Amino acid sequence: MRYYPIFLDIKGRQSLVIGAGLVALRKIEGLLSAGSKVTVVSPTVAKAVKGLADKGSITLIKRKYQEGDLKGVFLVISASNDRAVNASVYNEAKKRGVLINAADDPDKCSFIVPSIVDRDPLFFAVSTSGKAPLLAKKMRERLEEEIGEEYGKFTELIGKVRNKLLKSNIDRVKKERVIKALVNSPIPVWIREGSPGKIDAYLKDLLGKGFSLSALGVDLKLGKRQA
Repeated sequence: MRYYPIFLDIKGRQSLVIGAGLVALRKIEGLLSAGSKVTVVSPTVAKAVKGLADKGSITLIKRKYQEGDLKGVFLVISASNDRAVNASVYNEAKKRGVLINAADDPDKCSFIVPSIVDRDPLFFAVSTSGKAPLLAKKMRERLEEEIGEEYGKFTELIGKVRNKLLKSNIDRVKKERVIKALVNSPIPVWIREGSPGKIDAYLKDLLGKGFSLSALGVDLKLGKRQA
């Protein structure tokens, strides 16, 4: 295994994206969704990237990359189609100890970005170690078909129940038995059907009073499905 799978907490951390085309846009959106502070450096800018800058979502610097741009940066993504630029960014990142990903240039990466199935707070990361991106995409699409948005809500519900149980005086064995029953329950089907009454009845039977959806603060409304 060449790459060690890891999820990074980049909330509030400074990220830099070199390039402002459509490839860069996808990277920028991913960084923003994880709460990173994003600066973009590029002499040319796609309309959608400019829109993010106009809204104040990112800091945009309209010029070519210059050595020193990585000062104070936690991670950098070089989405330039110029391999010489990627090499320069990689060299500075290596010198400063900054994490770097260069799009379509795995030799200039200290990390690679997997294909993601987003069912927040449930995530699946698919990677072919940079060997076959289209295969990773195909596998991601298969997972998207299998695992709907209801599983994000289901994960949230399990987390709320688990946190409440951890604060209770219920013994560990019973807690594990309850969580196992919950994980193997038909609740995802009921979420997809829009049947909160069935879920509340199941929770009451399994856990007793105080474990309804409203008491746990779980909203089952499904939004726009994301990938």
